[in-house]
Amino acid sequence: MSEKKKKNHTQIIEEYIGQHGLKKGSLTSGSVKGYGTLDITQISVHDDGFDIFLLKDEAVNNVVSYSWSQFSEVEIDKFALSTEFSLLGAKKVTLKITEDKPFHTQLEKHNIKMIFKKRKWQNKLLGFRSQNKLKMAIATAIYLIAILLIVVPIVAYNLPSAKQERSTIEAAKMKKEATEKENRVKEAAAAKEFNDKQTANKKQQKENDKELENNTIDRLQKYIDSSDGQLMKIEPMTNSWDNVYAFVSDSFKAMPLSEKESWVNEAASDIKNRIIGGGIAEDPRIYFVYEDQSKLAVPDTFNESYKIKD
Repeated sequence: MSEKKKKNHTQIIEEYIGQHGLKKGSLTSGSVKGYGTLDITQISVHDDGFDIFLLKDEAVNNVVSYSWSQFSEVEIDKFALSTEFSLLGAKKVTLKITEDKPFHTQLEKHNIKMIFKKRKWQNKLLGFRSQNKLKMAIATAIYLIAILLIVVPIVAYNLPSAKQERSTIEAAKMKKEATEKENRVKEAAAAKEFNDKQTANKKQQKENDKELENNTIDRLQKYIDSSDGQLMKIEPMTNSWDNVYAFVSDSFKAMPLSEKESWVNEAASDIKNRIIGGGIAEDPRIYFVYEDQSKLAVPDTFNESYKIKD
């Protein structure tokens, strides 16, 4: 089961406002004088006043509400990252708010007198607001360290030696990339050349095989022509010359068995030698058949002779 998504502080406050019928307003984080420095505080600013929510253990622990009518004036102290509002009147409360625009708007709207506390710009910085010497010394050290952490790398980056080193590294990188690209181009060209050679070799081999087959067919045809009409044609049973049909004349049907055997064995040897000599098959098997493909003789593998099937 997936872990339940944790709600943020804004979602917690918004849910609380809805559940308790409080007025919705602009939420901002801040702090309240008198609360602990580590307390999580959210302030909701609306037309009627403002509500201060104190959170503990991811839940609203306390709510204090104020109305604008309870205040007659406010002293405003503007800092670098926040604004402090010291409200005076029937009630007194001092808030420090990060997002102060909604608060300013409501103060103007309800005609609450605003007194702006004047500070030198440096006194608005963290560590200098209280004018405590120890705090100012610590803050100064922190600011100097921060400035050094920012400035030193920038200065070091722009030193002539650093620029030269970057130029050397960049040149080496570009040279390496160029070399790698050149090697890839060479490898691609070599691969193409190899493939082209392979294709050409296959084509040449195919042409050579066809030439051998044509020459063998010519020699077989001459043998047929010299057979006094006893052989009609010789052709492979399939695309391979490993198994061959030798078509014979119907005159063999009336021929004595001994003559058939003698002629078949002699003719088979002649045909076989011509095919082997042509280089188109290593050990062809010859089948003697009539024109209708009924068998006259088939190879006898065990005796290296032919069986008459008539």
